[in-house]
Amino acid sequence: MRRVRLILAILGMCLSTVHAAASPPTTYQRITSLSMSDIVFKQVQDSISQGYRAEKLADTFPDLFFCLWTAAGGEDLYAVAARLALPYETLATLNGIGRPRLLAVGEDLIVPSIAGVFVPDQARNDLDLLLSARLEEAGSMALRVMVDTKAGRVGFTFYPGARFYGTERSFFLNVGFRMPLSKAVLTSGFGFRKSPIDGHDRMHEGIDLAAPEGTEVLAAREGTVIFIGRDPVLGLHVIVAHEGGIQTVYGHLSSATVVLNQTVRSGTIVGAVGSTGLSTGPHLHFEIRLSGAARDPSSYLPGLKR
Repeated sequence: MRRVRLILAILGMCLSTVHAAASPPTTYQRITSLSMSDIVFKQVQDSISQGYRAEKLADTFPDLFFCLWTAAGGEDLYAVAARLALPYETLATLNGIGRPRLLAVGEDLIVPSIAGVFVPDQARNDLDLLLSARLEEAGSMALRVMVDTKAGRVGFTFYPGARFYGTERSFFLNVGFRMPLSKAVLTSGFGFRKSPIDGHDRMHEGIDLAAPEGTEVLAAREGTVIFIGRDPVLGLHVIVAHEGGIQTVYGHLSSATVVLNQTVRSGTIVGAVGSTGLSTGPHLHFEIRLSGAARDPSSYLPGLKR
């Protein structure tokens, strides 16, 4: 079976490593130039190459160690990852970078010597939750590591050779959606159904998620609030516009906690579950509209279960 061997002490050069919780903090060796003229960079490249070879041949991985590289400012994450011959998801998950962006002046990146995915013990965002659930369920080979960060020593589960899947990639690229409720029961799906109000067959242009009144309703994706108001059917509802001509609708709210034209991030609280409008009990009516046309939210939301 493939395995990753840990170095438990500084062996010199770049070998400032993953260590046990009882070990004192270490200072990782620095890469000063992303070129083979830099001896630390060269050593990392040798290890990364060995890791890819082990991955391909299902062989033993090389030793795992970490180094630091400091951005001058304005570098693109993808370009840096390419220079390091690492997948961008490896740098992103290890360094807590939740979306593509330019690196800040003086920003330190922790650079590992093996390609893979790092999942922290305490999830930082929805991406961490998605990765953790998927990789644990798949029974992927895992290694427990401790990493010194600016926030202190952080525990990770490292999955050597792992990469993002489609949903995870969408979340990172900010084109995916998150569930608008942290916990809910799907009570009515998208499509034609017998209306619970008048018993007639009608098109249901969203999904209904049952939850206790007052449950926090979360923005399913980054966007701008373009509507807050009431109508006889949806009651109090909020509409958020997203890139690509997409809108999300949050209906039957008991209250709204955002204001018009407010920019929201994925997970921002936009209101609370209620039973306003045509409703038989507390629940969230959630819609996704593309260019004004309703789309089935179950095709967009990860982990939606009846």
